[in-house]
Amino acid sequence: MITKVKTVDEFLGTLAEEERAVFSKVRALFNAQKKVVESMDFKMPSYKVGERMVGAFNKQKNYLCLYVNPTAVDPHRKALAKLDCGKSCIRFNEPADLPLDVAAKIIAAATELAAKG
Repeated sequence: MITKVKTVDEFLGTLAEEERAVFSKVRALFNAQKKVVESMDFKMPSYKVGERMVGAFNKQKNYLCLYVNPTAVDPHRKALAKLDCGKSCIRFNEPADLPLDVAAKIIAAATELAAKG
């Protein structure tokens, strides 16, 4: 979704209730990580440690998406087998489809990778 909003709060305000709920939880997972800074890079909610990208999320035309370092995703591909996973993105059609416990592990791992440089 290409958006002209300038903050993550504004972005979340453009979403349907269920989408906003799941992305608010994903946002909290990113913000719970030490040294992670939130921004609207690439016209979507994005998270970095310094200049290194940790991840992002967005709504696309036909799905919702969580973007993270592929090295962080790889150990969890079996748990994500019901979802459409690309190299560094996890696509899901319904907000309830994203396993938040797995997303938490992936985001923590992506944060560690970004912090190590």
